[in-house]
Amino acid sequence: MRRTAFILGSGLLLFVAFWNSMTWHLQRFWGASGYFWQAQWERLLTTFEGKEWILFFIGAIQLPTLFFWSFNGLLLVVDTTGKPNFISRYRIQVGKNEPAGKTCPHNGMEVNKE
Repeated sequence: MRRTAFILGSGLLLFVAFWNSMTWHLQRFWGASGYFWQAQWERLLTTFEGKEWILFFIGAIQLPTLFFWSFNGLLLVVDTTGKPNFISRYRIQVGKNEPAGKTCPHNGMEVNKE
């Protein structure tokens, strides 16, 4: 138990010391102040004239929804058409690399007769 505490404590101490020195060196390299992220936030607030609800609406609602539906729309197209092939090439399920069938899963009837 003492060895584990010593190893984990030493590792944590070394990690924190490394992180602090890396932050200090990067701030000196970039010439940034210690309030870099605060300055970025104030710049963003100034852009939207202090209306935080617009930032909430865009950042918490619109962007995640856009990314979600874009990615899943691409996966839907790949699943139904089988193209582009490089996306569906590495599926985990064996024998499931074909496009989705055009039959109803409940009764086996064809959905689109063209």
